[in-house]
Amino acid sequence: MLPVGSYEQHGPFLPPTVDTEIAIYVARRLAERLGARVLEPIWYTCSKEHQDFPPTIYVECDVFLSYITGVLRTAARWCGYVVVVAGHGGVADVGNLAASQLDYELGPKILWLNVWSLAAVRDHAGSDEASVYLAIGGRLIDTPRERVCEGDVHMMRYLRTAWMSRSGVVGCIDPAEISAERGSALLETIVDKAYQRANAFLSTIRAVYRA
Repeated sequence: MLPVGSYEQHGPFLPPTVDTEIAIYVARRLAERLGARVLEPIWYTCSKEHQDFPPTIYVECDVFLSYITGVLRTAARWCGYVVVVAGHGGVADVGNLAASQLDYELGPKILWLNVWSLAAVRDHAGSDEASVYLAIGGRLIDTPRERVCEGDVHMMRYLRTAWMSRSGVVGCIDPAEISAERGSALLETIVDKAYQRANAFLSTIRAVYRA
């Protein structure tokens, strides 16, 4: 299990490490169920959409593609199979490309899982992400005192965050909607679906190799 996250702004209420922390948590839960080991996480990835907000630190996506391809190629050599648990949705396209190209080259060894595609999460740095973060044991930097809605999370692959949000929140953050209990329900959906996909992938390729 390879957790991949980011170090990017998450508005005024969440720390920049949220994506990586969630990826680590999900990877550990999957490792327990699959009998896998968890590799050290990758923190700095491509987050150019957040470039206007501190303390975002990122690399260009073409640089990250080259880097993650090298990491996955050598990890597959020593680990056999690699399941990437990505807590940053902004690397989904790059990650899926790297994984599929390596699978064509090496045989099916790598699965890329985007955490945020596994549950109906409506925001970046909003009520849903804050609730999931609380559910893994995280703490908010500050508590929102009123509902704030800015931008559309579905536009993040096309627009810089600053073009649609002054706070860094994309979607809505509402103090009435933030809770560890609510986040736990989203988190369990993520873990269960991630397990189903990882288990299906591993079972299928093992059957292919046995044949």
